[in-house]
Amino acid sequence: MAANLIVRGRYVVTSCDSPGGDVEEDAAVAIDGARIVAVDRADVLIERHPEAEVIGSDRHLVIPGLINSHHHGWGLSPMQLGAPDGLLETWLIDLISLPHLDHFSDILFAATKMIRSGVTTVQHSGISRDFAALAEETDQALRAYEESGMRAAYAVQFRNRNSYVYEDDETFLSRLEPATAERLRTATEAMGGASVDECEAIAREMVQRYKDHETIKVLLCAEGPEWCDDDLLRRLRALADELGTGIHLHCLESPYQREYLRREYGDDIVSHLDDIGLLGPDVSLAHAVWLTEREMRLCQERDVSICHNPSSNLRLQVGIAPATRMMELGVNVALGMDSTGLNDDEDMLFELGLAARLHRAPRSLGVQWAPDAVDTLRMATSNAARALGMEDQIGRLKAGYKADVVLLDYEAMTAPFTDPGVNPIDVLVGRGRGRHVDSVIVGGNALLTEGEFVDLDQGKIAADLAESAQKPQPERVRQWVAALEEIKPVVEQFYSGWEEPEYRPDYIPNSRD
Repeated sequence: MAANLIVRGRYVVTSCDSPGGDVEEDAAVAIDGARIVAVDRADVLIERHPEAEVIGSDRHLVIPGLINSHHHGWGLSPMQLGAPDGLLETWLIDLISLPHLDHFSDILFAATKMIRSGVTTVQHSGISRDFAALAEETDQALRAYEESGMRAAYAVQFRNRNSYVYEDDETFLSRLEPATAERLRTATEAMGGASVDECEAIAREMVQRYKDHETIKVLLCAEGPEWCDDDLLRRLRALADELGTGIHLHCLESPYQREYLRREYGDDIVSHLDDIGLLGPDVSLAHAVWLTEREMRLCQERDVSICHNPSSNLRLQVGIAPATRMMELGVNVALGMDSTGLNDDEDMLFELGLAARLHRAPRSLGVQWAPDAVDTLRMATSNAARALGMEDQIGRLKAGYKADVVLLDYEAMTAPFTDPGVNPIDVLVGRGRGRHVDSVIVGGNALLTEGEFVDLDQGKIAADLAESAQKPQPERVRQWVAALEEIKPVVEQFYSGWEEPEYRPDYIPNSRD
């Protein structure tokens, strides 16, 4: 089969299947249209396909496109919009009170930042900014991903309880002064929101619209068991089975969620999710910071994937996910950024380095296994592909796979000197940053070439987004923000009365004894 494009490098990382990674020297990837047709020595492929365009050189590193397994598509970060980092539960109040932006520009700008750091596929967990405009926002988000050229597994959101805290809305409203409760009730009603039936209609429409799309896949997003009751979760399981799509949900992100779910369902929420029939290989859990050993083992048995977000977990004070133990038990662990990168820059290569180092924390005295660079890169390639239900399509550079390829400036990454015996994957995870990304190809189409976008004007997208952020907000939004600001002290007090759960941590950073 003839190739139309050859991507060559000093090193080509074809996969992370082998313990030291599968790295070919002086190699290249031959692409015909949207698919990879061969990986071989560069000179062999160039001779075999004399008509093909050749990009890359012996100063480059070639890797599979990175996969961001959990994201919300925020082009402007919460911090930029006025919600600095804080405790997750109180920060969520700040999050839902942020200004409403042009949703298309917001998603598209987020996509450009991901592409610049080598991300070719994202799993987007839907969270609406304007509750009354879910259908419109979903349409705009998917159109933005289409225009960006990157792949997106977009999970349409569902929730039906606990709007303000981990408590029934009416019970929480009863905690407020009557006038405050009435203002909040009025503001909430004015903001509107899609019913579960409306969310299902949106999901059905989008699954049908994109069923044969090359770069868009539609999933279902149960926002989390603290926000979705059992009836809704069972309904989503049946809907996913009917539509042949997957389910993505937040789960056990914080110790407060762990405690709330313990009070509601007992000590093991993952077993409860299994009891109601939710779990399966098409399910991925975002965060999972507070899983017990029993829950980890159940995830492995049910082939449930975990989407790990180290930066976000650090920024929002929820802890460090026990990813090392999960991997030891055979759980499929993928890597995500949650639109909350540590440096607020959405650099997936930085996230790789953070994940690799974070899980070197001690778990007890003595030497114990810790994930190395190959294990970490696997989290952002084949493991993430598996979490999205695309393991046989993306995440590796092999014949028959989709041609999602990233070309990096390896010479800049190793300057001024790096011992040639160092595994290129160690160099990538240890020193790689978004600035080293040279070219990004998705399905054989170049999105970024020599650091410049082929079809997108990132500067204009950013300017349009900034302009939308400065526009006056509608009156209903201003009333909503005022009502949320008024209840923040009550929200803080709600959580301050909780007892500290006595869970044994997986890692032992230090001791007070």
